[in-house]
Amino acid sequence: GFADKKAGAKVQPNTLFEIGSISKSFVALALMQMREEGRFDPSQPITTYLPWLKIDSKYAPITGHHLLSHTAGLPDGVVLELIGPDQPLWTGFAPGEHFAYSNVGYDLLGHVLEAIDRQPLAAVLRRRVLDPLGMSSSEPVIANTIRPRMAVGYAPMFDDRPFPLRGTLAEAPWVEVGEGAGSVSSTATDMGTYLTMLINRGAVRGTSPTVREGSKGNRLINEDSFELFTAPAIKAPFWGEDASYGYGLWTSETEGRTILRHTGGMVAFSSAMHVDVTSGIAAFASVNANLAGYRPNVVAKYALDLLRTTIDGKTLPTAPKTNTIPDQISNAADFAGTFTSTDGTKLGLAADGNKLFLAIRNQRVALESAGPNRFFVKHPDFELFLLEFGRDHNAVVEAFHGPRWFTNDRYAGLRTFQYPKEWDAFAGHYRNDSPWFGSTRIFVRKGTLTAEGTPLTPLGGGVFRAGAEEWSPERISFSPVVNGRAPRMKFSGVEFYRTFTP
Repeated sequence: GFADKKAGAKVQPNTLFEIGSISKSFVALALMQMREEGRFDPSQPITTYLPWLKIDSKYAPITGHHLLSHTAGLPDGVVLELIGPDQPLWTGFAPGEHFAYSNVGYDLLGHVLEAIDRQPLAAVLRRRVLDPLGMSSSEPVIANTIRPRMAVGYAPMFDDRPFPLRGTLAEAPWVEVGEGAGSVSSTATDMGTYLTMLINRGAVRGTSPTVREGSKGNRLINEDSFELFTAPAIKAPFWGEDASYGYGLWTSETEGRTILRHTGGMVAFSSAMHVDVTSGIAAFASVNANLAGYRPNVVAKYALDLLRTTIDGKTLPTAPKTNTIPDQISNAADFAGTFTSTDGTKLGLAADGNKLFLAIRNQRVALESAGPNRFFVKHPDFELFLLEFGRDHNAVVEAFHGPRWFTNDRYAGLRTFQYPKEWDAFAGHYRNDSPWFGSTRIFVRKGTLTAEGTPLTPLGGGVFRAGAEEWSPERISFSPVVNGRAPRMKFSGVEFYRTFTP
């Protein structure tokens, strides 16, 4: 593939790719080493190592175990630099009760590494993980100095709307990253070395001052630590599949095999790592593009299947099907019909075989699937939101497009909804200039305030819980209203500003 499409430069053996959250296992490994040294105890409150950390919580203290396993109850994307005495962190549930993926949790663990070793995170990861493994081409943090070696990253041209299959990409902004949640960049060869260590349950080739002597030779961590590192801490589905989360890794047992997995998503990179410890095989895939939530899991899993069948001498598996024809919708007839909004606007949808069409001002626009009951509509009037459908007893009865709501003649529910009228002042388009956060739209739908369709539940004091789960730690608040509109919004501590675009 291309490291730089514009320049026609191809990926080379030393081309760096950002591996994103796969870096979390590097942080966990370094902490397992510190545990062996008696300098880190996962069962101790995290404030033992970070006495400056303030957490506003009615629950028991958060431990290292909770952060490592994403069970601390912390929100996901808080920027730690924004946290201080006047704005402490907060929790949504008692530590250990639920799995809630939290990048800020691993950012805190990066600070723990720095506090214990009294070195910057880059030095800790290089000395404890990269150098012992001989990953000499890899980098522990993403800084400007390594940019010439990095593949050019790409992202959707527009960051304020759904991204369809075969959507237009553009060069993404360059972003420096030095936090524990996802700071490592690596090469294909070096990641092969890392996967080999995981297959060998912590054993490594060669010697280094930070490689431990063990009963089975040189090791990055001992066997007891590897067991703790990969032990299921809590049930946590992996992209819809049954799995558990350990320390920086998803772990599962499939047909008697132990499988370790993780993915990584950055501003302009997407990665996946699959390791079959039992069979002694592994695969890593990475692409220098952010494709609106895509991760190359299918590629990594298929590579693993190819390796396994080759070793077993069996017939090679058929390549997984890809959705090369996005407008093929097998249940198109489910959505056909006329839907009417409260103001009388009508949506006319027609099925033609496996295709679904929307009539828009004398045009017939083919819809593209975006998942169950969700569709892209490639028309200027519909490009800011997906067209989504709701069902009642499996029958399609309503449609949504942003704040707009439409029903067909099968809909039998409520048609009017009461809500606090001050919520209308919160509705609008908000933006953060960081490419990590981009923009979001707030609107009222069927009497519920939502963030891009995610329900917001009022908690009092102008604060809303984001997400359907009662224990969700994500919070949204709005600034005082000026001229009938809130000029700012805070999403879990990150400030967004109202923008002029719809």
